[in-house]
Amino acid sequence: MNYRIAYERAVNVTASGLAMVVQRLPLIKNLTPIFGATGGSHFAAPLAVTFVGTHALSGQSIMLQQTNTIEPTDVVEVELGEAFQWEFKSTRYNILSFGIVNDSGTEQLPSGIVAIGPQSGIGTIGGIPEEAGTFTLTITGYRGDNQRSSQTAPFDLTLIVEDPVESPFKVFMSDYFSAEELANPAITGPAADPDLDGIDNTMEFVLDLNPLASDSIPGAIGLDSNDPQMLRYEIPLNGFATETTVGFEESTSLEGSWQPASGGVVERTDTMIVLTAPLAGKKFYRLKVIVEE
Repeated sequence: MNYRIAYERAVNVTASGLAMVVQRLPLIKNLTPIFGATGGSHFAAPLAVTFVGTHALSGQSIMLQQTNTIEPTDVVEVELGEAFQWEFKSTRYNILSFGIVNDSGTEQLPSGIVAIGPQSGIGTIGGIPEEAGTFTLTITGYRGDNQRSSQTAPFDLTLIVEDPVESPFKVFMSDYFSAEELANPAITGPAADPDLDGIDNTMEFVLDLNPLASDSIPGAIGLDSNDPQMLRYEIPLNGFATETTVGFEESTSLEGSWQPASGGVVERTDTMIVLTAPLAGKKFYRLKVIVEE
């Protein structure tokens, strides 16, 4: 019997950058009429917002709500560096001005965030957050300009800016490469092979190899001690690659089509993947990896 072990790195699977539980609005390509004439700004409205205030003079209830939305919330969640836009208006009359106070009692907004308007009764909070954290913004709308005349009761909007966690692959690469090299996909990209050993960076990560040193595919192959009619192939895995899809494929020739190994048993733990397959017949096996970034 002849057995040959090969491996293949699959095309990366790109995961969604941010999971939102509330309906997103379409990307607004140009907000120049609102944000000024110095070029267009890219904003997306990530969350729908509706809230109730109280008319300060008459005591009657009024509605302040985000435009084009159906699901109320008083929390906006975005990622650091992600553009967003949040709009609100009064359903009883057009507000001509509004004030915003942060949780420290000042009018300073988080870095990268601006307040615009009102324009045609619509106020806007948006921008590209430059600092992570949870911020409480207390908003008060006014019927007159310069924050005069009747007003709404203050409303607290919670803005949560999350710093996205780097993928285990990127953390792994940062242990071996400089910041300049990390910014160069030709060196540190998933498909790159800076040490020219025939094993790309994705596989180096999954197998916990040194991407700067020439290595061979690790593992042990031999007969299964519990059944001498079975082949057993063990490959150690990086314990931080638990989100990576790893499996074996088989083929009757290197030029033929590859299919998931069906004639044997594949077992995986956090630190090991094991293929147990019958010795009878002639087959080629390869390790297949899919990395989610």
